[in-house]
Amino acid sequence: MRNKAVIDLRILRENALAVKAGLKDGAQLNAVVKANAYGHGDAECANALYDIADSYSVALAEEGVRLRRAGIDKPILVLIEPFESDARLFARYGLTASVSSVETLKILHIAAAEQNAVIPFHIKVNTGMNRLGTDAEGAERIAAEAERFKGVRCTGIYSHLAVPEEKAVLSEQRKAFLLAYNRVKGYNKDIKAHLSASGGYLQGEYFDLCRIGILLYGYKPFESDAVQVRPVMSVRAPTLTVRKLKAGERILYGNTPLERDCTASIYRYGYADGLARKQSGNLLNNRCMDLSAAEGAYEEIDVLRDLERKAKESGTITYEMLCGAANRCERVYLR
Repeated sequence: MRNKAVIDLRILRENALAVKAGLKDGAQLNAVVKANAYGHGDAECANALYDIADSYSVALAEEGVRLRRAGIDKPILVLIEPFESDARLFARYGLTASVSSVETLKILHIAAAEQNAVIPFHIKVNTGMNRLGTDAEGAERIAAEAERFKGVRCTGIYSHLAVPEEKAVLSEQRKAFLLAYNRVKGYNKDIKAHLSASGGYLQGEYFDLCRIGILLYGYKPFESDAVQVRPVMSVRAPTLTVRKLKAGERILYGNTPLERDCTASIYRYGYADGLARKQSGNLLNNRCMDLSAAEGAYEEIDVLRDLERKAKESGTITYEMLCGAANRCERVYLR
């Protein structure tokens, strides 16, 4: 039996409109639909947001191709720098590349020449997260070199905030980003600058656009009153049986006896379905591969209920839990 992931695209749109209403000075909304839209379904979510989002972000070229094939014709930024093996996809499908080296420019230049195309790109700047990106000097070098490579065009510059909830850290990253931006915009005054994902948005850092992911799907990276959003997805698992158990009895794997009498619902969701094995919420013991037990009598259980609390108890974050929660589900979309 497959569980049901119910994705309410009406709520998705409400969240996006609420976020967009908070943007200032003409800043645009970039909808982040990488990782299958955080488990919600990338093509479906992208199309539902088509008249609201100004552009999209994905992680992989293949994800961008899937959106193109689903009818999305707006700009799609690929956040992971292209490999030589997938550079042709950027030319063929009009994807925007992330670039942090002249070597990547050369790869894109060759792919563009082969297909007589122009590949847009955004310069990725490292402002302190030390994950991907170049420094201010490297950013200027890329902008200068781009002018002599045919088939590539710089249309943006961006970075990523490591701790947006900490304003002192954010301020330092912002200074580093502005240093790179000011050196690059002399080569193209029309490039779009962006620093913020959902966390930066909540702190009021908009620049030319914000890359919004988790807020679209109804969760916040940290507490804030800047915008109100609601969860878009529920994952509903049916109860197979309800048992009355006595203190001292055991349930599921392990040799830990129950501390008190209880009622237990055995339902059709396990760690192979996406959520962590570790006990959290009202789970009794750890999950099995295909089944779980919850205290109480239920006909059906929404495993994403109180997700933020469950994530904390499991030592993880809502992002991770959402991405895998609907692994073996039938997805049902409400429009």
